[in-house]
Amino acid sequence: MKNITEFVNHDHITQRPVHVNQVNQIDDFAMQNINSIFKELCSVLPAWRNHLRTAEEFKTTRASFAKGMIENGIVSMEQVLRGLSQARRQESDFFPSVGKFCSWCKGEPEWQGAFRRMLNRMPVQSLAEKRARQATSWAIRNKLPALAAERRFKLAFEKYQGLEEQGLLTELVQLPPNSVMTEFDKQRNSTTVRPEQFKANSVFARIAQKGANHE
Repeated sequence: MKNITEFVNHDHITQRPVHVNQVNQIDDFAMQNINSIFKELCSVLPAWRNHLRTAEEFKTTRASFAKGMIENGIVSMEQVLRGLSQARRQESDFFPSVGKFCSWCKGEPEWQGAFRRMLNRMPVQSLAEKRARQATSWAIRNKLPALAAERRFKLAFEKYQGLEEQGLLTELVQLPPNSVMTEFDKQRNSTTVRPEQFKANSVFARIAQKGANHE
């Protein structure tokens, strides 16, 4: 199989797309070409080392790209070359998310692909997309007309995408389903404080009295 660099160097950009009729053929196309795609992306986007720090992260992201290509119908070398051409035009050298690369391959703005996935209840492909969906999905589904909905989502997506590219967007820490209570907490919460334990009319006595009034 020729790698992506060979396709580019031999001017195969106008090559006819590979027509695929079966899901397993789409899968084969993605898996057979993903190594060449990653090699080319890493050569034009040197900051990939900041994003893929370990061999395991590299392997996981590569698999995610293959899956994303399958889900987004990236089934021809023509589409892939379009995506790589867009990567070479980027001013930033940061490694793209799978959603961004697939949008480059399709030639559509990334926010449109994210918007379409939200309407079709498909999984998000980046943290920026997740945040944009959280910020706009209720309003879009319940009260906004089509053009206003697209405009609202586009603004939110580009805002969070900018934060993500600057490294300022992180996943929120999930709280445990049950709060953690120490033995000290249990003892403190079981202790009853009475107003008469304190000096009459003192601040502590008045606070204790308020507590007693709500018993």
